[in-house]
Amino acid sequence: MRWGIFSLSQTPDQDVVVQTIDEHMEQYKLAEDLGYDSIWLAEHLFSTYGIVTSTQVLLAAVARATKKIRIGSAISVLPFNHPLRTAGDFGFVDVLSNGRLDFGVGRAYQPHEFTALGLDMSKSREMYTEALDIILRSWTEEKIDNPNGEFWKIPVEVEVLPKPVQKPHPPIWSATVSPESFIAVAESGYNLIMGAPFAYRIYREEWVDKMAESIGTYEAHCAEIGRDPKAAKRLMLVPLYCDTDAERARSTFGAYVTWFYRKVSGHQLGAKKEEVIVKGYETAMSGNLKSMKEGYLEYDMLHKYGAICASDPDGCADFLINLQKKLGIDEFVLWTSVGGLPHENCVNSMKLVMERVVPKVEAACGIKASTAAA
Repeated sequence: MRWGIFSLSQTPDQDVVVQTIDEHMEQYKLAEDLGYDSIWLAEHLFSTYGIVTSTQVLLAAVARATKKIRIGSAISVLPFNHPLRTAGDFGFVDVLSNGRLDFGVGRAYQPHEFTALGLDMSKSREMYTEALDIILRSWTEEKIDNPNGEFWKIPVEVEVLPKPVQKPHPPIWSATVSPESFIAVAESGYNLIMGAPFAYRIYREEWVDKMAESIGTYEAHCAEIGRDPKAAKRLMLVPLYCDTDAERARSTFGAYVTWFYRKVSGHQLGAKKEEVIVKGYETAMSGNLKSMKEGYLEYDMLHKYGAICASDPDGCADFLINLQKKLGIDEFVLWTSVGGLPHENCVNSMKLVMERVVPKVEAACGIKASTAAA
């Protein structure tokens, strides 16, 4: 069983950006000291929703500030950058970290980002596929070209350096929400990144059951093509805040989580905040609209249906145990710094989780702790 922390570097107050990033760096170093196994970072554009525009920049800093903990992108948006640059950047992060990179990838989901970059959002899946192919070839072949590429033509052979420390390349993790994405990851053999905030906005009170159905489909498809369905790791991102008092935890987390859910749901509207359904995002966008209109993003609903967890150690442990047993989770990545939650609260929650939540979850699930960060 592995335990990680997550950050979107959310800074609703832009006057405290430097302070916020400094505090988050302290949290990353603390995670290693406490025995967490991983740090996962995300990227977004043009919004206080997340001010890290390239995960590789922040991961490079975290690589040099830590020594043992694994560091991951959750996720790197492949359509937004030239894949040769992406391959070189993340190859260098793996070098800087001495082989601690986990490479999480996806295609993005917020229309305003595509619009601002002049990209066709409906082509994101094809862009993602071509980009990832170029990146993996860049890491595993001495030189590559791509003269007939649809989105990125590489007319001459080039040598992409540095190569990653991990061979043949860092572990690949793929964002999985829709049923189609579970089939795709079964065929690729990559590890799975799942997220409560994204599944909930699509499926609402049924989100855990729907994830279980998708995992069942994933396992069946793996069996059909001769792939071990248990070989790939399963990661679940959960907004979680732990306090010694359950009611205080719930009241403390509320404003910050509500800010996040309203922000992310609004960003799935069009660039002018109009309702849109983009080809290739039908399930996510229609589900998001329904959740917005029917009040599912209000804090009481988020708490009631497990879109977030805010409780005491026993309550947090019970919440995670339920997810692990239903979905076969190998790694929980806990997101506490949601919406600018104060640094002191984040630190206290991180400590309490390791002291009182992790032992109970692992004992209940019969799983031994990872020794990666020991």
